[in-house]
Amino acid sequence: MPVLFALPLAILVFVAIMLLLMPLSLWQRVRNGSARRQARPWLISFNFWATLVSTGLFALFAGIAGFWWPGTWSYAALGWLAGLLLGVLGHVLTRFEAGPEALHYKPNTALVLALTAMIVVRVVAGFVQGWQASVNGLPWPDSGWLSHAGLLAMAALLLGYAGMYGWLLRRRIGRHLRYRGYDRSPR
Repeated sequence: MPVLFALPLAILVFVAIMLLLMPLSLWQRVRNGSARRQARPWLISFNFWATLVSTGLFALFAGIAGFWWPGTWSYAALGWLAGLLLGVLGHVLTRFEAGPEALHYKPNTALVLALTAMIVVRVVAGFVQGWQASVNGLPWPDSGWLSHAGLLAMAALLLGYAGMYGWLLRRRIGRHLRYRGYDRSPR
């Protein structure tokens, strides 16, 4: 019997910790996401290839989920294409500083804030949807940005953005290294 009382208490403690840490986590995301950093070829290549693996796994999941959730394939494809365009825009808005031995870059703060705000809106909407579905018995929407397919579209947008931004960053650092006479460009 005491275990039954401890479980709700543990859930409440977990939720309280999450509510306290969420604003700190978001602040760190914006602060680190828009900070000036050195373009390290190995790290940029690793991030790019990890994003490609994540995109492949996401496409597999979206393909399977498409059998149960209407509109999943089209929403995911449109979100991914929008993310690719956003990645190009992000690269264009990024400030680059070419030094004698290193390339530094600073992503656009407004774009980082916009992407973070999109994540916050979606997380809050998911909590509200979950609450309404579990407490009030309201069904989840079948279409629109609040649907399961809409959630996948936002994930696809973030993956498309990260993939395109990483690919363009790899190209930029490759040109920088070739211009500086280094033979080690990311491939």
